[in-house]
Amino acid sequence: MPDVTIPAGELNEFDLPPVCIITGEREGVVFKPVKFAWYPRWIGFLVLLNVLIALIVASVMTKRVKGTLPFTEAAWSRWKRGQLIMVAACVLALALFFGGFALLLGEDPTPLGFVSLALSVALPVAAWMYFLRDRAPRVVRIDKEAIVLSIPNAEAAFGITHRALSDRYTGDLPEVEVDETGAPARAVCSRHPDIVANWVCTRCGAFICPRCENRVRRHAPPLCPGCWELRGRTVPKPVGNEGPDLSAAGIGLWVGLISVIPMCIPAQVVSVVLNTVNLVRNRHPDSPQLNRRKAIAGLVLTGIGVLLTVALRNLHV
Repeated sequence: MPDVTIPAGELNEFDLPPVCIITGEREGVVFKPVKFAWYPRWIGFLVLLNVLIALIVASVMTKRVKGTLPFTEAAWSRWKRGQLIMVAACVLALALFFGGFALLLGEDPTPLGFVSLALSVALPVAAWMYFLRDRAPRVVRIDKEAIVLSIPNAEAAFGITHRALSDRYTGDLPEVEVDETGAPARAVCSRHPDIVANWVCTRCGAFICPRCENRVRRHAPPLCPGCWELRGRTVPKPVGNEGPDLSAAGIGLWVGLISVIPMCIPAQVVSVVLNTVNLVRNRHPDSPQLNRRKAIAGLVLTGIGVLLTVALRNLHV
């Protein structure tokens, strides 16, 4: 799949062409909210040393980006369905993994344990191969300057990279004098008829002069004052690449995720205390609902870890 580099703050409908990134279609395209997360791939090698250390380092090094991307409704539905199938496959794989270990560590080990372990690996791989591989955008890198995405459609990649005017123009050009060939003889600014236009707004197609020119960065496509004002009201600020969630609710959720690991009793104790405190602090209706959800999720994950710990201890008794 081709890679595209989108500068920080330009993952929105004002700075991207309306071309579906999955199918390349131009009709019926809508911009949908997306979130991407990325961490350095070398963190994966830490799993060989210690899973807990790898999770902690990944939580600190993870960078996140929010924005919008162009999709057709059908392509958007397929992508979301593939994500749900992938999540379900991972949850089932986790259950098969611990179930296989339980069968192998029991008093009477059976070959079914090896089958369960093999399926725990095969299920996520199969789900990714059949539902997400080459069918969905994939983040390659996130840094302070830009986000690099790998997208399925080459035409959409070209449009994003070159910001083609033909992909953006949807309105009518201002009426100007034309020569014998039919070309504009003197394109003038749509707001200042006495000034010759130097550019065309890449969103609405209006002629603009240097006084009306607006750009998000030096080499970005120009926007007219109207589109620039609308962009300022629509695109959230500050716009940029987010780092890890280091809020109390975010830390509680990460500790809850770590506490899923069986026999990780210290993390489970810390998770219960931290997430309970977060839940109490955010019990008021005016508190952010997302923080309450994170606290509840952390407690649920901790409960799963406690149950797995008890089950493993009973197997050894």
